[in-house]
Amino acid sequence: MLQRIQSLGFSMATLTLAACSSPDSAAQDGADCEGAKCDAVDDTTDPDARVCFGVRGNGQLIFAHFGSLARIYENTGRMFWGASGGSSGSITTFLVDSIQTNKVLPDCDGSACSEAEAANRAALLLKSLQGYVEVLGETDEAVALLQLGPLAQSIQTEGLSALALEDAEAARESLLTLLGSDDLADIINDELVDTITNSPDPAFHVQDVAQALSKIAAFDATDDTIFVRPGIIDFDKLAEKLGRIANFYAGYGPYDAAGMIRFFDQCATPGTGMAWDELSGLAIEDGGTCGELFKGLVTEYRTALLADEDAFPKRIDDIVGSEMHALISTSVLENDAVDQWERAFADYKNADAHTLEVDFDDVGFGYFGSEADLAATEANYEGYDDLKTDKFRALGPVTWRTALTYSPAEPGLTRAQEIDDSRVSAGGWSDLHPTLVLNNLGCDEVIYVTRRGATSDFVTHDRADPEATPRGVATLLNMSDEDWRLLYDLLSPSAYDLSVREADSVWCTDWNQSSPADISGTIDDAYNALQVTDSEFWSRSYDNNGDGAGIAGCGPL
Repeated sequence: MLQRIQSLGFSMATLTLAACSSPDSAAQDGADCEGAKCDAVDDTTDPDARVCFGVRGNGQLIFAHFGSLARIYENTGRMFWGASGGSSGSITTFLVDSIQTNKVLPDCDGSACSEAEAANRAALLLKSLQGYVEVLGETDEAVALLQLGPLAQSIQTEGLSALALEDAEAARESLLTLLGSDDLADIINDELVDTITNSPDPAFHVQDVAQALSKIAAFDATDDTIFVRPGIIDFDKLAEKLGRIANFYAGYGPYDAAGMIRFFDQCATPGTGMAWDELSGLAIEDGGTCGELFKGLVTEYRTALLADEDAFPKRIDDIVGSEMHALISTSVLENDAVDQWERAFADYKNADAHTLEVDFDDVGFGYFGSEADLAATEANYEGYDDLKTDKFRALGPVTWRTALTYSPAEPGLTRAQEIDDSRVSAGGWSDLHPTLVLNNLGCDEVIYVTRRGATSDFVTHDRADPEATPRGVATLLNMSDEDWRLLYDLLSPSAYDLSVREADSVWCTDWNQSSPADISGTIDDAYNALQVTDSEFWSRSYDNNGDGAGIAGCGPL
């Protein structure tokens, strides 16, 4: 961990990659250097091992990430050196980064905690995200964390899709009323309201938008209108709400440090091995429970914060990679694809038929991060020659606000978003198995948090069924059959197959069998998931290990 324990805190900002700009430079320094892994792991207890996680985005099932990573903290007794994720995985990476930023997390009775003690505390905070939603109910932050579930339900209740086919003007009025409701005001995309209000052909836009909103939580990728249709959510506003959650967990603003230390002392070690449902009921000294103590911390913090929110620094405005090393992914349209998209978007706004003839060679896989982390990753010291690595694009350092405006903004949730004059983001679906970039970044031990199964239908359709719907985002961007084989085919060498094999451990959940409404069940599956590994580093403190044979996406087929 490059000696991250300093005084009473982990000074993550002071961390740098080991001095190994290339294998040759490391050798000149007299160090063993294998690829980017210049700080070789001597054994399973090496304190300098750089432990990282890659997480697969999963939309409304994001609580599976929290359950998985909480258990991983407990199993390893390690803090994370680095991480990578896209789509909802970018949100998870942001929250983990914020937890590790918390300055009182490593304070054990006035002395520095051991790393294992700190990891238990980080696990407790991840578990408590379930309690956060339970405490705050229908507040802006809870809605942001749950993403589209409550919103989709309210839209389906309106029956807008059917109404639009019968009476476009009535549907328009109903849609504008919904978009103007107090419940949605803080996350609604003003561009969508403007499109409906000022459309040159209201029937065209109302029917299209109503049909799309009826499938808002389905991540439907049936036609390329998803790249040009404004979405119902303003992701900059959503990032602001997520930032408020991160402020609490990082200890920014009117933070009760003593109360949080008490929460750690009373609930972290006693709650090891427990999910929140059980842990929250643990009795604490002086009466009450862990859940009640946490509720008091959250409600008092939020009340004080909202009294003068702009008076405090915001975690969302910190730079990606300034604390934990992080790579946040999003797909990137470039070259002629940008011109094609701009024409299609203009046609859509004018209520005209559009075409989007993109060359898949003009679709890159972009990453936000620090200059040093991006340079290390782009150097590709591991020598990967797969198509995903070939599509790597360094997007530069940005704030978390910016990264969370692009990566979770998947097509269908909103249109493609301009990054600058020469690049357009098409959402964070591009690298849902980011183990290769983490190895090139310099991670020593990488765990990949995923679910069993092949590539998501949202990304690409089943090649055995050319008429399958949804067709998949990559297919809508004209990915060829050969590119599909090189990127996603688990039955032959591909970037996906390589990414799974290059993980030191695969945390193999079954979250596709979970319901977004069943947070407890989703977490329970993730917290107790199968770990596919042959590494003592990962398996030594966990019993549910296996080789994953025959489980698509987790082990050899």
